[in-house]
Amino acid sequence: MRRLLFAALLVSAAIPALATTPAPSPTPSTKAEVPPPPTISDDNTGPEPEVRIIQKGKEKIEEYRMNGHLYMVKVTPAVGPAYYLIDEEGNGQLKQVNPNRRIITPQWVLKRF
Repeated sequence: MRRLLFAALLVSAAIPALATTPAPSPTPSTKAEVPPPPTISDDNTGPEPEVRIIQKGKEKIEEYRMNGHLYMVKVTPAVGPAYYLIDEEGNGQLKQVNPNRRIITPQWVLKRF
């Protein structure tokens, strides 16, 4: 019984001492704070390619433009397989793509001089 009374006294004396102890201040972190992720809007305002389809009899020509610049033409002839003409260098010169070339590497224009 004495031990229980002594423990209760000891705890009651320690409670006010804990209440007056100031909270530790947050230490400044050396890491930079991570910004929140970007929000995705519902309206798709990004550039979309313009496709113009020209039908000449059984032959079909599809012109693909981005910002008014013609970058690809798909030609579907009346007889035979379809083929593509692509402006690979961005200079307006369309070249036929080799149908045996299966791997197409992504190409982006980083800077124009």
